[in-house]
Amino acid sequence: MLGGELTFHLLNVLLLTLGIAPLVLWRYRRAVLAGMQGRAEVVLPVAAPGATRPPAPLAGIEPLRWEARLRRRVFMAVLFATFLSALPLSGLVFYLGGEPTTPVHLYLKAGVMASAAVPMFAVLAAIPFWRALALWLATLAALAATGVALSMLQRPFYGKAPSLDQTMNFVLFFQFAAVTLWLPALLGLATGARRVRGVAPITFAGLLVFGLAPLLGLRLTQWLTGTQTGATWVLSGAGLYTGFLLIALPMGLLAWWRLKALARRYEVKRFSDAQLLAGTWWLLIVASEAVERISVHPGIGPLLLILAVAALSATMFPPLLATGLQRAHRGLERPAPRTLLLLRVFGDTARTEALFDRIASRWRWFGPLTMIAAPDVVARTVDPGDFLQFASGDIGASFVNTQEELNRRLATLDLAPDPDGRFRVNEFCCRDSSWQATVVQLIERADAVLMDLRGFNAQRMGCEFELRELAARLRGEQVVLVVDGSTDRALLDATLGSMWRPTAVEVPHERTRQADAAFEALLRAAG
Repeated sequence: MLGGELTFHLLNVLLLTLGIAPLVLWRYRRAVLAGMQGRAEVVLPVAAPGATRPPAPLAGIEPLRWEARLRRRVFMAVLFATFLSALPLSGLVFYLGGEPTTPVHLYLKAGVMASAAVPMFAVLAAIPFWRALALWLATLAALAATGVALSMLQRPFYGKAPSLDQTMNFVLFFQFAAVTLWLPALLGLATGARRVRGVAPITFAGLLVFGLAPLLGLRLTQWLTGTQTGATWVLSGAGLYTGFLLIALPMGLLAWWRLKALARRYEVKRFSDAQLLAGTWWLLIVASEAVERISVHPGIGPLLLILAVAALSATMFPPLLATGLQRAHRGLERPAPRTLLLLRVFGDTARTEALFDRIASRWRWFGPLTMIAAPDVVARTVDPGDFLQFASGDIGASFVNTQEELNRRLATLDLAPDPDGRFRVNEFCCRDSSWQATVVQLIERADAVLMDLRGFNAQRMGCEFELRELAARLRGEQVVLVVDGSTDRALLDATLGSMWRPTAVEVPHERTRQADAAFEALLRAAG
C-alpha cells in the first residue's frame, strides 16, 4: 500500500506542477507587463555619451576552441557525477533482487541512469533539442559498448573465456534503458520544458513538500481512530480530513521555508539555475526508483534500506556535480569576461525565446548578460529570487522608478560567474519613464550588443531610439544586428546613416546554423 501511495503522490505532484507552473509563469508575465506600462512622476534623464572604451585583450585565447574544450570537460564532469550517484541505487536493486552484484551488474543500472547527464549538459551548454537527442543516443551507444567491454574483461576472473555472444549485452543495455528511463524521461520533460523551466523546479519542490500533507494526514487520521478518544474527536470534527487539516498549515510553512532557503542560496551563489534544474531532475530519478523498489519489496526492513540509499544518492549528487564543474575549469585559461547587452523588437515571444536559447544562453560561458525585462523572455530568465519576490506580492520592488534605484542596480550588477562557471542574466524591470535612461546606461557598460531587428518597422520607435544611442556610444564593430525578411531595410539604413556600420546577420526563425554564425560575429564584436 505504501508503494502505491507514494507513486500516487509523485504523480499528483507532477500533474499539479504541469498545471501550476504555466499558470505561475502567465501571472508573472502579466505582472511584468503591468509594471512596464506604469509611469513614475519623473522621467529619468538620458545621460550624455561618454568616451568609447577600447576592447579588453583576449590574452591569445581562441574563444571557440576554448568553448569546445570546456564543453568536453563539462560533459565528462556531469556524466561522472550522475554515474557515481547512481552506484548506490544500482547496488540496492540487485541486492534486494537477490542477484549478483558483479561490476557488470552494477554498471548496467548505473550506466543507464548516468545517461541523464545528457539533458543536464544540454542545459549547461545551451544545446538545441535535436542536437541533445543525437548526443543522448550516442552516449547510450558508448555506455552500452563500454558495458560489453567490461563484461569481456570480467569473464576471465570467473574462470571463463570471453565470447562473441557477450556482444548481445549491447542490445540488453538498450532494453534495460527503455524499461528504466521511461518514467524519469516523462518527469524530466514535464519540469524541463523550455517554456516552464524557470519556474517548474521551484514549483515542484514546493508542491513535493506541501503534497505530503494529504499522505501524512491520512496516516495521522488512521492513528487517531485507533484510540477511543481520538476516534471520538475525529468523528465529531472534520472526519477523515482531520489529519490533513492538522498537517496542512505546518507543511505549507515548511514548503514556503524551503522556497525561501532555495532563493537565499541562489542569491549568494551556492548554486546556479542549471544546477538547480539538474538537482531537481536527479531527485525525480531517485524518487521514481525508490517508489518502484518500495512497491516491489514491501516491509519495514526494505523500506528503511531503500529510503537510506535513496537519501544517500540524492545528497551525493549536488556536491559531486559542483566539484566536477569546478574541476572542469582547472588549468583551462578562460577569455576575459565580456558583457553582452541584448536588445530586441518586443512582441514575438517565440522568436525572442529562440534567440535567447541559441545565442544569449550560450554567451553565459563568456560573460554576464544584461537586458531590459519584458514578458517575451521571462520564461528564460526567471530565477528563484524572482519567483519568491513574485509569490510574496513584492514584484514592484524590482522595477526601476528613480535615479537612485537605477544607480543602485547598476552598482550591484552581478558580474561574477556562478559555481558552474556560467555568468548570470542581469534583468532590469523598467517603467515607461525609466527604460530609456536604463538602456543608455547598459549600452555604456556593454562590450558587445546583440540587437534583434526582426519585425522592425516604422511603428518600432523604441528601436530607433536604441539604434541612435548605439551609434553615439559604441563602435559599429561592437554591435551585431539580427535581421530577416520582416526587417524594414530601408528604414534601418536611414536610421543608421552612412558613417556607422554594425555587423548584420541574417537569422531566420529557429535556424541553428545561422544562429551559430551570429554567435561567432558576437565574439568578434566583443574583442
